[in-house]
Amino acid sequence: MNVNSVKLQGNISEISRPGLYSDHQERVTVCVQGAEPLYAELRLPNQQGWTVGQKVMVTIVPSD
Repeated sequence: MNVNSVKLQGNISEISRPGLYSDHQERVTVCVQGAEPLYAELRLPNQQGWTVGQKVMVTIVPSD
């Protein structure tokens, strides 16, 4: 793991319907603990089958 990385805990707060997006994929909303309120949510395709309330770890790593 990169020494310049940051790990933040989060949880799945919402699952949106697949029909809301042009690719027809269900999205999950991840609420990231420790992030500023305006930036605390990420919306990602739910390819892993996550469920509401599930705890997750968000890792931020600098790219080359």
